[in-house]
Amino acid sequence: MGMAASTSAQYVFGVLAPFLIDEFDISRSRLGLLTTATFLVGTAGSPVAGRLVDRIGGRRVFVASMTLVGASTLGMAAAPSFGWLLAGAAAAGGALTTCNPTTNKLIAAHISTGRRGVITGVKQAGVQIGAFGIGVSLPAVAVIAGWRAAVAVTVVVPLAATGTALRFIPPDEAAEESAPVAADDRRPLSGTVWWLAAYAFLMGAGVAVFGAYLPLYAEEEIGLSVGTAGFIAAMMGLIGVFSRIAWGWGTERIGQFSIPLAVMGLGSVAATALFIAADAWGAWALVAGALLFGATGITWNAVGMLAVLTEVGAHEAGRASGYVLTGFYLGFVVSPGSFGYSVDATGSYTPGWTAIGAVFIVAALVAAAWHRSRA
Repeated sequence: MGMAASTSAQYVFGVLAPFLIDEFDISRSRLGLLTTATFLVGTAGSPVAGRLVDRIGGRRVFVASMTLVGASTLGMAAAPSFGWLLAGAAAAGGALTTCNPTTNKLIAAHISTGRRGVITGVKQAGVQIGAFGIGVSLPAVAVIAGWRAAVAVTVVVPLAATGTALRFIPPDEAAEESAPVAADDRRPLSGTVWWLAAYAFLMGAGVAVFGAYLPLYAEEEIGLSVGTAGFIAAMMGLIGVFSRIAWGWGTERIGQFSIPLAVMGLGSVAATALFIAADAWGAWALVAGALLFGATGITWNAVGMLAVLTEVGAHEAGRASGYVLTGFYLGFVVSPGSFGYSVDATGSYTPGWTAIGAVFIVAALVAAAWHRSRA
């Protein structure tokens, strides 16, 4: 629930894109600014958030983060202008900074080695569970009751996450007793962190575009309805739920991270190629690309976060996660607005999708280079 709530804004903007464009009379590039604002704050705050989690505890920061998600959600639902909506998106980025550091910290503190792969996959699957729920439900709610109501109903997730955390997660003091070593901000981090940060930046740039523009592309270029486009996005998220758990389970057992990440990069290249081909081949190629991306590209976090937990001690899990997520969120900052601008300027989605495919190729090469350096 925490991961779903913290990352929901990007999917809300994508699914409700036609409604937001009509309501505020904005271009596609301005629509991309909403995702950019969320992840700009996420990028700037992630290193600080990671250290904060190490210092004051995962449970405390988690509850504060869910409170911020709820407030930003209601603020966006009531936004009287695009500027206020943009401010709400930025506030949502504050919660985004802490979602992975807090959850990684709690797993490292309370879950033993050997069980972390599945648990990490499950918690990362929360992102795609949220995407599935948004894709299935929000278009219908928006048609019946308006986009503001559709945004507002999502507040139930952070509220439920807060109550559940207070009831079931042990107090931070219990974690400190089991892991008494204090984090040292001056201690050099493992080289794993920097390889993952570079890979995360590239994957973030691609994942952001899929989340922000898949429904709009399906409607404008392929001619699908709002409901059908949202359903395709939801199916991509549903595949991501199972694939994250499976990748987490399998990767922990083989004890190898770079090759799975390279495979995910190549799978993302193929998915992007299918998206480009959908303009000529029809909706089946779009569906195939979305399902393939759900099985590969959006799944990298499960393997990446498991790599952090495996190679960095529990006392530094928050700080290491913060740096990796800084790279990931920076990718979200640069790509949605640029992609939207290319569509507005050229009148075609093809140049943007081609660029995203190239980014995924580089991501696969980074993973391969990391593998070679370790060998």
